Amino acid sequence: MKVSGTTILTRKTLVSRRFGSEAWRGLFRDVALANPWFRRPITASSLVPLPEFLAFHDELVRRFYPDGKDALFELGAESARWALVDGPLNRFVQDAEISSLVATVQNLWYRYFAETDSRSEAILSDAGVEFRVRDLPAWHPYLEHFVIGYTKEVLELYCANPIWTHRLTEGRGTAYGYLLTTDPVPRAPPSLKHTGAGHGPLVRPRRALTARELEVLRLVGAGKTNREIACVLRISEKTVQHHVAHAYDKLGVYSRAGATLWLAERGLLALPPAP
Repeated sequence: MKVSGTTILTRKTLVSRRFGSEAWRGLFRDVALANPWFRRPITASSLVPLPEFLAFHDELVRRFYPDGKDALFELGAESARWALVDGPLNRFVQDAEISSLVATVQNLWYRYFAETDSRSEAILSDAGVEFRVRDLPAWHPYLEHFVIGYTKEVLELYCANPIWTHRLTEGRGTAYGYLLTTDPVPRAPPSLKHTGAGHGPLVRPRRALTARELEVLRLVGAGKTNREIACVLRISEKTVQHHVAHAYDKLGVYSRAGATLWLAERGLLALPPAP
């Protein structure tokens, strides 16, 4: 499996804009010193072997996006916004009518990945868009969390509605599925209503937040960093991360923006009383 050089160019733009061109130069210098493959010129038409690309991407995430799947999800969304609006794929979407857009979402997999048996499927149903990836060479956070963040953002670029994501399968295998929907509490897709034994739940059920999780989430919605929340609540930053991760998992959101939207829709953005 190989990855399009467009991905490297996209990271160059995003990292340089946020952290400065010297940060990008430093990253690439260190990666090239460790791996001679990156000493060659890389253009949009280059194909990067998957092991080399994942090693590069892991180092990039370690330096600039250290907040786990939430950061990968947001990086995917940022990448979609740049690539499809200002970047090399700004003409990739020819027709924003929903059925054509869903077909385009499926074809994006083949725009970014080559020499692989892996594939993506996107099916429009009454429940939303069922997006599936099959036959991955191995599971990796980039191949799921980044890809889903990117896919969700593609739909949001062309739809007025917010898009919610709900994982349809469990585990970290070589295939996964998500429902991307304009309904924050969706029905199970028709294709999964009669799932047989051995399969995971159709759509992860909504579970109630604990009082502490809600307290932490409201501080997230107020724009506080994890460190600031830890100081306000007099708990460790690691405990804050634990509460945030559990709250996100229960609500089916993957970013601070998603959590803030959830709070706003329920009139919960006001800060709780200070302890």
